[in-house]
Formats: sequence, structure tokens, C-alpha cells
Amino acid sequence: MGEQKYSIDDANRRLDDALDRLERLAHRARSKVIDASKIEHQVQNLATDRSRLANELDQTKAYAKKVESSAKDVSVRIMRAMEKVQVALNGENEA
Repeated sequence: MGEQKYSIDDANRRLDDALDRLERLAHRARSKVIDASKIEHQVQNLATDRSRLANELDQTKAYAKKVESSAKDVSVRIMRAMEKVQVALNGENEA
């Protein structure tokens, strides 16, 4: 088997190439960490928004129940008033 002989220049070139590859890999890794950090921040914002929206939905549902209950109460009162008016009108017509 033949021996490979490397010159200092060849060794420097290989070292430079290896360092360039390492630098590119480090840059990609750093970019991924930054991207992951941005995604994590967005997820936190979404969780905060979801919590706020869930709270608003609960409040809106409670308000809707109150409105529905009030509407039923008003409807009953209107019906009673209409019955009283009808009774009064019928009483005047009979006289």
C-alpha cells in the first residue's frame, strides 16, 4: 500500500475546508435555535390569546343566559299585561 504524503499547504486547505463546514453547520444550528425561539414565543402568545378568548366566551355565555332569562320574564309580563287589557276591554264591552 502506498503512503499518502501531504504537504503543509494541503493540510491547511483541508483544515480550512473543515472549518468552513463547521462554521456553516454552526450557523444553521444557530438559525434553528432562533427559529425555535420564535416559534415558542408564538405558541406562548397563542396560549395567552386562547385563554383570553375562553374567558371572554364564558362571560358572553353567562351574559346570554341572563338576556335569555330576562327576555322570558319580559315575555311573561307582556302576556299578563295583554290578558289584563283584554279582560278590561271585555268588561267595558259588556257594560
